[in-house]
Formats: sequence, C-alpha cells, structure tokens
Amino acid sequence: MHPVIDYALSYAPPTAAEREALSLLTPDAGPRWHQKLDHALLTVTALHSGTPVGLGVLHASVTAPTGVDSPVELGAMYVHPAYRRLGIRERIAASRLTYALSTGGTPITVIDNRNEASWRHFERSPQWAVEKEYTGWFTGLPMTIWVATESAWYRTLKAPPVTGGALREGDLLESV
Repeated sequence: MHPVIDYALSYAPPTAAEREALSLLTPDAGPRWHQKLDHALLTVTALHSGTPVGLGVLHASVTAPTGVDSPVELGAMYVHPAYRRLGIRERIAASRLTYALSTGGTPITVIDNRNEASWRHFERSPQWAVEKEYTGWFTGLPMTIWVATESAWYRTLKAPPVTGGALREGDLLESV
C-alpha cells in the first residue's frame, strides 16, 4: 500500500524553520542551495503525515550559461530515498513546469551529468531538449542545461484553495 502524500505550494521563499526541515532532504544544503531558496518563485513540497519527503523549487537565481530569454530554473529537486518510485518527482516537476510557463519565463533545468536518475527522466520526456553542456562553476563537473519545449498555451495552474491547507493531487495542475 502506498503512503498518502500531500503536496503544498508556496509562492514565497521558505522561512528559516521551513529551510531547516527541508534541508534534511538534501546531502548538501550549502550556499547555492540557500541561494536558490532565497530566489524561490515556487516551492513544491511533498509531505507524508506532515513530514517533508520531497521538494522542488522554481527560482530566478540562474547561474548556468544559458542563452534563452528570461530563464527560470527548476532546481533543488529532492525525494527521500524511501519515497522514490511513487511518482512524487513527476508531480513536483509537472507543477513547477506549469507555474514556470505561466510566469512567461523560459523554464530550464541544470543536471549534473553523473545524475543517472535525472538523465533518464529528462531523456524520455518530450517536454525537454538539451540546450548545451558546460563545466559547472560551483562543482567543476560536467553539467547539461535542458530547456522546456512547451509553451504556456498548453497548461494552466489551478487556483489554490481559498481555505489554504494541504492540496489534493488534483489541485496541482491541469493539462489542457
């Protein structure tokens, strides 16, 4: 039986207390991670019984050498190992992409070339294309910039519930 996962959307950078809880999901909550959170346009958190088990951030702190107009980056994607292969990554990614497209920016994501799981995800997705490979400034490692191939005409973000609280699965996005 799969656990019940709630998804929360936030349109403001996480507070200090939220960052502390979210930092448990990543092996490196260093300066670049905090920079992404400082410039967060959207944070999608997957919760199991109120505990964060997944995180994805859409931010405007793009440092990759992209050539696209108005880039916004889908970054800081983490899912706790015990919760992988439950579709959490796909739901978070779809929510971030939908919101990124609604901002009018060009969604990009930057993948460490050693991250096989991310490569598999983006290679099989028709919504993404490789823009370029480069050596990461923060890591010194080979990285790849992927650019969204969709436009905002294909997606709409549903309005958040008036009462607040945890969102249900169907509240996250709607493809048109």
